[in-house]
Amino acid sequence: MADQREALCMRLAEIDKHEISILREFQLEREKIFSSLRALERSSKEKKLPSQVALEQTANDIKTYRVTSKPIQQKKRRQGRAESKASREAALHILKQQDKPMSSIELKRKIEKETGVHISNMTSFMNTLMKMHPEVKKPYRGQYRMI
Repeated sequence: MADQREALCMRLAEIDKHEISILREFQLEREKIFSSLRALERSSKEKKLPSQVALEQTANDIKTYRVTSKPIQQKKRRQGRAESKASREAALHILKQQDKPMSSIELKRKIEKETGVHISNMTSFMNTLMKMHPEVKKPYRGQYRMI
């Protein structure tokens, strides 16, 4: 048992040594290949015809011209719809008349009746209104009030 164990340990040590030497050989070969490639690139650049160099320069100039010649466009700021402005004003008017909190369904019906514009998402409409007018509060779930 002990002899077999020692033999296996010795074999592992040999494998490690061989592995290291093989890795070194591969690294040396890789370095030689890279140096050969660099030498080939240098020689090919030296042998290029002047017309090829001029063509490449012109192509690069055209590429940069296209990139830099685009007009700079400013983003247009999106403005809200006139209907939503009228709806917000109607909501403020309706909430001012109320003393107690008003349910969102009732408020929506009154706004739609007054303006004739359908509100598809009452929550986002009221969140926008509350951001613009901090006096509008939401005391309970689904209810709004003007302070």
